[in-house]
Amino acid sequence: MNISHADLEPLSVGAAILGTGGGGDPYIGELALRNLLDVSADPTVIDVDSLADDAFVVTIGMSGSPTVMLEKLIDRRFADAALRRFERLVGRPADAILPVEIGGVNSLIPLMTACVTGLPVLDADGMGRAFPTLDRTSFGIAGISAFPVVMINERNETVIVEATDHARGERIARGALVPMGASGSCALYPMTGREAKDTAVKGTMSLALAIGRAVLSARVTKSDPFAAIIETARNAKPSLFARILFDGKVSDVRRETIGGYNIGKGTLTSMNDGREAHFAFQNELQYLRSEDRLLAIVPDLICILDSETAQPITCETLRYGQRVTAMGFAATPHFRTAAGLAVTGPASFGLDYPYVPIEQLATLT
Repeated sequence: MNISHADLEPLSVGAAILGTGGGGDPYIGELALRNLLDVSADPTVIDVDSLADDAFVVTIGMSGSPTVMLEKLIDRRFADAALRRFERLVGRPADAILPVEIGGVNSLIPLMTACVTGLPVLDADGMGRAFPTLDRTSFGIAGISAFPVVMINERNETVIVEATDHARGERIARGALVPMGASGSCALYPMTGREAKDTAVKGTMSLALAIGRAVLSARVTKSDPFAAIIETARNAKPSLFARILFDGKVSDVRRETIGGYNIGKGTLTSMNDGREAHFAFQNELQYLRSEDRLLAIVPDLICILDSETAQPITCETLRYGQRVTAMGFAATPHFRTAAGLAVTGPASFGLDYPYVPIEQLATLT
């Protein structure tokens, strides 16, 4: 499928919902991509299974603090600078582009790359959501190396990272990224077409677009956008479990930028009975608890949306007084294995709570 101007709003809405409060403000990415579409051909998104096994795939995205991206916006060179430097480094041109995650800006940056290069974007990603670090991917869990990692900022300052393991590579890359301005484009996780087929979370671009279209359609018809999201997720292939977790207003939110991450906590308060739900985030939402009862926790997806329009609200734009609805979605099976939970589960974020699948938590309410 081709991505046209008409697809940008639904894609950015759907990707931000799947982005669990992180991945960067999708509106910023939408504006940058709209600019490129005015002067280029529409980017093409292809099924990952249509790739040749020996195709050369490069993963593309942005890294850094989403709060910084609100101020710096997106430089046009972020579209292809990291990829071109990566190609020169490895001595081989890419055949296709793979989004590192499906959240916010990071669902749109690969499409910007496609506008500039003409390369197809795969209908897949490495997370099925957004995570704050580059080592939490389905690729890495399957044993594919992220290295080399090429990072470039708006000044064209470049860092190339190679490390002994993904966790160390993330720490080294993050340490370099902070003095670079805490945000930049990156190219990483080179792989073959066969490896992409075997390890990627498939169909996530299509899913984001379908969810976004459902929300926008519900607004036009004045029907329930949350019911539309749940129905779209249920009808996806494979089906995705989704449910409403909590309704209320933002009664407290505290955040700060630490080490290149947007880190904070907050509280939602019910407008009906005064119940409270507490959440925490590191770029993305990590858990939601109400009255000592867990409602959802990583790696399952949690998103906070405007209660009237279902417009997703990223963690850096949460504000006191906003009336919101929190929703949860089941994580991709890649992250529910023992190996997946080791790098994406609660313990990997230093949380004391055990992982309980959102479907099981739903039966306890």
